[in-house]
Amino acid sequence: MDDDEVPYVCQRLRLYYSDLIEAAAPPDVAQDNKTVPLTLICGFLGAGKSTLLKYILTERHGYRIAVIMNEFSDTADIEAKSIGLSDSGGAAGELAEEYLELANGCLCCSIKDPGLASIEKLMKKKGSFDYILLETTGLADPSSLAPVFWQNSEVSDIYLDGVVCVVDGVFGLQQLRGDSSSAEEPGLSCRQVAGADVVLVNKTDIAKAADLDALEGLIAKVNPTAAVHRTTRGHLDLAHVLNLAAYTSRPHVHDHDHDHGDAATHHDDLHGVSSVILPVPILSPDRAERLERWLQTLLWENKLPDGSAVEVLRCKGVWGTVEGATCVLQGVRSLYEITRDEQRGWDGGNGKLVLIGRGVGAVECIPLE
Repeated sequence: MDDDEVPYVCQRLRLYYSDLIEAAAPPDVAQDNKTVPLTLICGFLGAGKSTLLKYILTERHGYRIAVIMNEFSDTADIEAKSIGLSDSGGAAGELAEEYLELANGCLCCSIKDPGLASIEKLMKKKGSFDYILLETTGLADPSSLAPVFWQNSEVSDIYLDGVVCVVDGVFGLQQLRGDSSSAEEPGLSCRQVAGADVVLVNKTDIAKAADLDALEGLIAKVNPTAAVHRTTRGHLDLAHVLNLAAYTSRPHVHDHDHDHGDAATHHDDLHGVSSVILPVPILSPDRAERLERWLQTLLWENKLPDGSAVEVLRCKGVWGTVEGATCVLQGVRSLYEITRDEQRGWDGGNGKLVLIGRGVGAVECIPLE
């Protein structure tokens, strides 16, 4: 993918990498010197992404994290000050020095290269950090950015760990309900929630309890696979946003209000974005091939078998095979991967396949015959 296809990364990037504590990183990360997990942090404007980063960069949590802030140039100086940085006498909105020391001893590195060049420069410091968090702008669609770091040979030292969306607990309900949308393009807030693996509902200390419950219900309708956590001032156990393995592990579907057996479960359309949970029976090789061809029609041709238009932002699934293997599907937009685990036995019964996007409400079943 070319750099000009990734407008959010092409905005000015700032790197703050923290070595907050000299204790060893968790064993599963410290022993892996080949790849570094990267988590995308997106969210509504003003939801508290920078507050979350400030917490990450100042707390002694034992993780060594590189944080890339990605904001529009005219607000970058404001964002930097919110984290506790100061300009070294440069022009407004610019960092005059390449390196700045933070109050807690972390090193701030100013990266001006666009696109993947910034990640390449960061990886030259490999060994100084165990995780990367990339904050997108409030106007970023994570489903457009995720493919840059997933199944991309240009960033072989990095793997996409997951997408975290920060939602404003006070105004989030209003934003989702009033999201600006059209028949051709779902609203941005809905797309951000739809593309997330974890949703953080922030500002819960000042939000109304009824609004929080309604907001979480709306989030579950848009994205039944996302884990939802409530936060205050961005404070949370970082285990909820690190080591997600969201693009490799077996997905979890939150569908507590429905138990339709072999029938598809549809969630209400919200400004063009909806979700459907489809049962997947134990598959023979022929049926597995039919499922994949059907999935390719949806993802690559953006249409259903009957010709109806569809746009899949995120898909996940897990099912068993007649040989006893477990298959896991992970996908974002036109990219997908089905991994087959012969060692992990299938416990029997139907699996599930989840589609999130525009037009998926018309899907009633997977044509396997």
